[in-house]
Amino acid sequence: MHPPQRLPVKHIYRGRSGTQIVFFLMLFWVCSLSLPCHTFLAAEIPEESLDRYITNGAYGLQLGGTIVVARNLDTSYIPASTIKILTALMALEILGPEYRFATRFYADADKTLYIKGEGDPFFTSEAIAEIASRLKKAGIIEVGEIVIDDSAFSVNGPPPGSENTANPYDAGSGALAVNFNALPFVITQNNTVVSGEGQTPLLPIMSEIGSRFHKGSYRINVEAFPQKKEHSNTVRYCGELITSLFSLEGIRINGSYRKGVTPPDALPVLLYESEKTVAELVRLCLHYSSNFIANQLYLSCGARIYGYPATWEKAWRMVRKYIDMRLPLVGNAIHMEDGSGLSRKNSVTPRAMLAVLNRFVPHAALLRSQGNVFLKSGTLTGVYSYAGYFNTAGRLSPFVLFLNQKKNTRRLLLSLLEKKYQTLSPY
Repeated sequence: MHPPQRLPVKHIYRGRSGTQIVFFLMLFWVCSLSLPCHTFLAAEIPEESLDRYITNGAYGLQLGGTIVVARNLDTSYIPASTIKILTALMALEILGPEYRFATRFYADADKTLYIKGEGDPFFTSEAIAEIASRLKKAGIIEVGEIVIDDSAFSVNGPPPGSENTANPYDAGSGALAVNFNALPFVITQNNTVVSGEGQTPLLPIMSEIGSRFHKGSYRINVEAFPQKKEHSNTVRYCGELITSLFSLEGIRINGSYRKGVTPPDALPVLLYESEKTVAELVRLCLHYSSNFIANQLYLSCGARIYGYPATWEKAWRMVRKYIDMRLPLVGNAIHMEDGSGLSRKNSVTPRAMLAVLNRFVPHAALLRSQGNVFLKSGTLTGVYSYAGYFNTAGRLSPFVLFLNQKKNTRRLLLSLLEKKYQTLSPY
């Protein structure tokens, strides 16, 4: 399963599951990511100043440690999703590239099964099916009730910058959140609700939320809809999915699920480590611009430094400490409210982003690439950004382009910046 990404629709991402999701994701990126290609470097591109296409923006290009082309290097701008590069850098250096998130399973004398999450961004239907198989092989064929323990995160409400729309890019964070907190379902021609992917069974919450929609395929932020039972929709989605997949594996469940905290005397029965390492999660986050993965990593870095439960306040403190220790020349040139770039309170100067890119060089291949460019884009209404590297025979030259203006000229500007790079580069 690949994470849902931000898509150019107002509220709802419509798509398919499995192979079709991958196809549509790749098609979307090819069509809309706006990567530079030789077409934009053709002779018809005028030899004009980049500044002609900017009303409120900045850029910087570095060669061999020297900034050779620049505008407004020390002015702060909203970076949008390019800030995910800093989130990725912190995750790789604080958690470690080989780190795997854990989900812990405990039981007591009454056969109550406690599931304690620690923020795994890739806790999917496939993972839960594998867990059910492992539990059954370990001799657990019957449980009383299931307790969802999400106490490792204390993050009430939507993430900073989220408008809590049904679009999956607004999905909230949690210590135990399944399938990126995005609910897949299909409304058939006869208005029947079915699951939107083969690995995820039809759940009551799908039928309930799906009744609001017309025919089509959907993947929605589960928290965008009113809570109708005693649990949040995140806990409900998790509880219903685990109960269903355990039952399909042949594990008998005599009770229901509820939210709770694992008691200290509960006995451990299984430690599940995420399928994905942090490095693999970073690659997915950057390729699909996953806000959910970014914020899970961001919050987890804060908890690693200041202890659980993870909170936004600890993450903010972590950013300041990280910058002071590892990017000391940046100072206050970066303000980071969330790990995804969705918040308009985020601000970065081009000079500070170049410093981040210089430190990120060993991990540059985790960015999406085409031709000789490693690139991360960022888009909000009136915000159009690029950050990455021009690559010549393995020699990386960082660049940044921030536009906080109505007109999106970043494709042309990046093409002109690449042309400048080709003219100035000694390689």
